Amino acid sequence: MLIDDAHQFSLIVPTYEGTPFLRRCLDFLQASGFPGHIVLSDNSTGEHLDFVKSCPARYPALWLDVHLFDPNVRFLEKLAQTMERLDGRYVMLCGQDDFILADNVEKILLALEADAGLSCARGRVARFFIRRPANEEAGQPSIEVNPHPMLGYSDPHAESRVLMHLGMYASTLYSVHRRAPLIENFRLTEAFTKNVIFFQYLSSSITVAQGRVACLDELYLARQIHFDSWAARLKDNYEHWPLLITAPNYSGYYAQFRSALIDILTNRFGSVDDGSLGAKIDRAYVQLAKRSFCQMGLDDDADSAFFGRLQSPGSPEHKLLNRIATFTLRYPDTF
Repeated sequence: MLIDDAHQFSLIVPTYEGTPFLRRCLDFLQASGFPGHIVLSDNSTGEHLDFVKSCPARYPALWLDVHLFDPNVRFLEKLAQTMERLDGRYVMLCGQDDFILADNVEKILLALEADAGLSCARGRVARFFIRRPANEEAGQPSIEVNPHPMLGYSDPHAESRVLMHLGMYASTLYSVHRRAPLIENFRLTEAFTKNVIFFQYLSSSITVAQGRVACLDELYLARQIHFDSWAARLKDNYEHWPLLITAPNYSGYYAQFRSALIDILTNRFGSVDDGSLGAKIDRAYVQLAKRSFCQMGLDDDADSAFFGRLQSPGSPEHKLLNRIATFTLRYPDTF
């Protein structure tokens, strides 16, 4: 196996002020017998920091290391420094509030090992929300499932892949990556933009430029929608959607992203800019905006088929999600 060899793979959990979720994450990994190297990349404070420091002793059955950083460190800088301390060929990021399925991560690793032209690979994602009943004495929480499209990009040309990716955006961040190119990616991204939305767009675009992206038809990650998530906490911040589009710096952030992408494609990946590349990026970005705000252009047959299986009692995907949701209900401080 690749997943249990630290010279091949490490699972990186970026942690910050999230003890209830991290406890649940590690409990799940331990209960499922996760065999691989886990790194907590942490910049917490106070009691959260104390919990992170205690995790190797609390979870002796897990192969667990802790990397500590200043509370003010930037997200991508923290991850780049964490990866520089490792020697494995592959890494995967796992949110402290996420669930991963090790058997299918191993399949993704094998796909990367078999195809040197892949920059990263991922599978399907189950995204769910736990709704509490209005009267908790009258009923049980209910589970709602939401689509979370995951796509592959197989065009042989970097520019074509990037434009397709931008127009049909599915973030590559929580995929399984080759470690060395991802470090370069995060360093490049940090040099060009600091906005929380556009660094995600740019980082994902660089990953897609670096190589093809595979999407296996396997459930490998479950993501919970909840009010303490990073995105939810930033929803009233002008650095994040939806207020970002009204922010005074919005046009500047987009111009920064656009010029960075032109620079990277022309200077690193062989694109020739005859003056039309910026317009192509603009059109792809408009398509991304339509998807984000108008839910237009979301159809993908393979992903729709997966979502159908996820909602079908008795299917393997439904059973896996039910197992994860049942596990989550044991942690009422996380929903």
